[in-house]
Amino acid sequence: VAQGRPHIVDKIKDGEIQLIFNTTEGWQSLKDSEEIRRSALVGKVSQYTTAAGSIAVAQAIAALQQRQLEVRPLQDYY
Repeated sequence: VAQGRPHIVDKIKDGEIQLIFNTTEGWQSLKDSEEIRRSALVGKVSQYTTAAGSIAVAQAIAALQQRQLEVRPLQDYY
């Protein structure tokens, strides 16, 4: 965000971003992260702020591309 326009917040507001993985390191990154999170919330864009959460979501997306989600009652597992 601090590097000039157009930046990620502009793209979020324009509807060009559908998913955000935003991990931070350093004071400038933390400052930028606040604006990114706010824009994502207003734009209803899913966001993940930890490496572990980002990896889990990426794995879930990959799994869904392999096969469709199936809903079964809990009793089917026992």
